[in-house]
Amino acid sequence: MEKFESFVNNVLLRTDPATLHKFFLHSYRLSASRRLKTWLSSAVMRDVHEFELNIANQQPLELLESIYSCSSLEVLKLDSDFDINVPAFGMCFPNVKFLRVSLQLPENHLTEKLFCSYPSLQELWINVYLTNDGPATNIIISSTTLRRLYWTVLVDDYQFAFNNYDHKCVIFAPVLKLLHIVDDLVVSYEVHDLQSLQTMKLAIVFSEWLLVNPNRAVQILIGVLNCKYLTLSSGVSLVW
Repeated sequence: MEKFESFVNNVLLRTDPATLHKFFLHSYRLSASRRLKTWLSSAVMRDVHEFELNIANQQPLELLESIYSCSSLEVLKLDSDFDINVPAFGMCFPNVKFLRVSLQLPENHLTEKLFCSYPSLQELWINVYLTNDGPATNIIISSTTLRRLYWTVLVDDYQFAFNNYDHKCVIFAPVLKLLHIVDDLVVSYEVHDLQSLQTMKLAIVFSEWLLVNPNRAVQILIGVLNCKYLTLSSGVSLVW
């Protein structure tokens, strides 16, 4: 691993492009998080357009502070657990149009603000990991620019999915064109102003249908009745 890190350091030190189109890093581990901060900082200084980061680590990694205000960044893919701190002024990633993020055991102080803070966001992919020993999670997705939303809910124990946990997702996206949800009805939904929606895909895959609260499927579908194309998995008909 140290040889790999030395190689990356040498490349960044010995090359000096005015701009860096994409910084792509997939790694099982890094010997020190400061290495990652150095590399990300170098990319930001070179007006990077895209970050894709997937780093297996036992603890959440801290996202470099300068990334939040990076004006050149348009694509951000965080496929591992990062400690994301939404700035106090409430806006971040000013020109990010594409965001893919994985949230493990997210807290409400993050999920109620994070997806309301992107002034240019057009496409959003979210993977949320929930457990049965944490508080209810509220996720608010509010955007006047968002056009495509891909939403997946994963749990560590599917038996807990049917307990009395009231995880909730609120979606406010007046220009949203596509909504794709993969969720075994772990989360309840509240949708607003989806009058521009054209395509809706809802997938329910868990097998113990009798344990599912069918009203959660109804909540989703009532809010998207005006869409042009509706695709439902077989699980939806079984819980209806």
